[in-house]
Amino acid sequence: MKIAPVVLAGGRPGVFEKITGGLPKTYVKIGGKRLFQYAADALLSLFGRVYVVAPHPVGGGYTYVEERGEGIEGALTSAEAYLGSESHVMFTYGDVYVESSAYRALVEATASMGADGAVLAVPRRITKGYGVLEARVGGLLAKVGGEGQWIFGGVALLPRDVVKKVASAALYEVLNEAAQLRKIAVVPWSGVWHDVNYPEDLLQLLEYTAPTYTRISSKARVSPTAVLEGPVVVEDGAEIDHYAVVKGPVYIGSGAFIGAHTLIRNYTDIEDEALVGSSAEVSHSLICEKATIGRASYISYSVVGPEAVVEPNTVTMSVLREGRDRLEPVEVRGRKFYKLGALIEAKARIPAGSVLRPGMGFI
Repeated sequence: MKIAPVVLAGGRPGVFEKITGGLPKTYVKIGGKRLFQYAADALLSLFGRVYVVAPHPVGGGYTYVEERGEGIEGALTSAEAYLGSESHVMFTYGDVYVESSAYRALVEATASMGADGAVLAVPRRITKGYGVLEARVGGLLAKVGGEGQWIFGGVALLPRDVVKKVASAALYEVLNEAAQLRKIAVVPWSGVWHDVNYPEDLLQLLEYTAPTYTRISSKARVSPTAVLEGPVVVEDGAEIDHYAVVKGPVYIGSGAFIGAHTLIRNYTDIEDEALVGSSAEVSHSLICEKATIGRASYISYSVVGPEAVVEPNTVTMSVLREGRDRLEPVEVRGRKFYKLGALIEAKARIPAGSVLRPGMGFI
């Protein structure tokens, strides 16, 4: 079995246009990498090569495939034209974050069960665009659709001839046909799996992409009076000024600046060349590339888009009076809260002294 790994990283930005402009949501940068690169790097490590269907190459040692057509079907058809003599295709959605061992699990299940391919199944939850999987005796796929406790996890290993049929039919139609004619294993997965359908999904993603170790670049400047409690990653050219406190897990990107007396708290991601002014506090938020947080501001459970400017003394309120679907509750001293701050668009400017209501900018 010779496998061609493919990451589907294209599509329209949709509600993520506020952050990515005209690029797909898979181009959101988090933890120093584009979202789709987590899948691409895992597959590259496993197979030694990977095809990425995307509109714009951004490096990484991948083979980029020009996106043609619409949707998953168009992306798979685009990839098919670039492949060599591989007998199987393993494809994954670029907006799905999953532990790398999930990809290996599909290969192992296909081999151990003597199957022709496999699909990843994750516990059913509130999500959009993922069909329910029904398995028959022996753990083989019966159909996509109906009622069940498992949904398609956006990752599949399929014979090449099955993938070719996607050019003329919808993916789930092809899977249903394959379920009748071929042996397609259903691989239950209870490990980390997170799809990014809406901007608020980025807040939970921060918990999965956060550093698990401390690494401070020799090319970073960290004041001797700053306090760093790991795990914290500080990249080349970043600067942490006097008396700043960084309580991990926290990621600080290349060329970022953390001002004096600033508090950066857990699950915060400050991307390349972003600036956080003095005496500010940032908690559980994504601060995108070249964004600016003014002095004495408080940013919590928020996403600040690339090149946005938050002027001084701005406060994001983040405790919701009512819960929202897709949000996980946060437990504080035995009490549970649903928290969602503000989504600030790329290149937006928030006036000094603003108080942003919970959920502002999120849909």
